[in-house]
Amino acid sequence: MTTRAWDRFMTEDDRKVFANGALRAPRGPGRVNALLLVDMQVTACGEDRPIAEQLDRFPGSCGPHAWKAIPVQQRLLAAARAEGMPVIYSKHVFHAHTGLAKAAAGVFAATDPRSEIQPEVAMLPGDILIEKQTPSCFVATNLQLILAELGVDGLIVVGNSTSGCVRATCVDGEALGYRMSVVEQGVFDRIEMSHAASLFDMQFKICDVIDETSALGIISATARAA
Repeated sequence: MTTRAWDRFMTEDDRKVFANGALRAPRGPGRVNALLLVDMQVTACGEDRPIAEQLDRFPGSCGPHAWKAIPVQQRLLAAARAEGMPVIYSKHVFHAHTGLAKAAAGVFAATDPRSEIQPEVAMLPGDILIEKQTPSCFVATNLQLILAELGVDGLIVVGNSTSGCVRATCVDGEALGYRMSVVEQGVFDRIEMSHAASLFDMQFKICDVIDETSALGIISATARAA
């Protein structure tokens, strides 16, 4: 049986509840899907070393958790681009021209290099960028207009952070009628319990939580259907 991120946090009573059957049936992917990388920014990734040792420079760092997910994201990016699947990035950022206070300073100010996309998963020509100032990729952005233009009704989601922007995006996406598929090995968080609990909540209440192999299968199937 495949081990899931939340398994080690489950109590015996929890396991008895699930022995009676799944709480939510999987919906499956959309008819036309895109790959969405949520806030893969330098400040969120930090360095591949203990988080507590780098918070002075990267206060939002997810450290080794991020760097474990990056190779998964790289493989999904390569597959999506090879098949012509739309690749969409989100970036949590504040520009001075908006007049928003957070544009003056901080890791998400556009003038701070830590707000940039992590080079290991850099954007390439043809990729799409949306900028946001709230956790959800759907709030006060043009994401829905882009998806409508592309005819996309499903998103394969990876990125940062599982309990924050990933979860908020999936909640809103499902509420708006999109089929959201979170790649378990491609998302991460600073706190392991938050990561596991959020994946659990999404799987059993909100959307599908899939593995890398399943995500690659969706990419391949979407390309064949095009």
